[in-house]
Amino acid sequence: MSKLRKQLEAQLTPQKIQAAHLLVLNEWADILGDDSIQKRTMQEIADEVGCSRSTLTGWRTEEDFTAYTNYLAERQLDAMRTKMYTQLVRAAMGGSNGIPSVKALDLYFRHYALLTDRHEVVTNERELAGKRKTDEEIQREIAELDRMVNGE
Repeated sequence: MSKLRKQLEAQLTPQKIQAAHLLVLNEWADILGDDSIQKRTMQEIADEVGCSRSTLTGWRTEEDFTAYTNYLAERQLDAMRTKMYTQLVRAAMGGSNGIPSVKALDLYFRHYALLTDRHEVVTNERELAGKRKTDEEIQREIAELDRMVNGE
């Protein structure tokens, strides 16, 4: 068990820890493709944990409870990384239709910093040279601004 997980769990009751696990699992139920996990209502989760639905809803607004549920969701996301990489490569290689996905290729190359946005600023020195002011012109403009500011 990680140090962070221990710290987060130390702030919660066993009932809140169980509720957090059930809520996160419930959110992932449709995505995981596990037929043994059925999406449940807040009332069903509250009943299993042994609290009212309003209590469960209240916990979801508490900072410690939210931090723990976010931690659990992040771990679930981490567990999906291998599958995501596989899907990315599959799409880049042509997927089910045999046509490589340009977006998948873009994501792959950006992930490995092989493709970056490049911004180029081009200036025309000849144009700039003609627009540059002499020191005397700058001094005259400064003097004019001084007169305007001082009311002369």
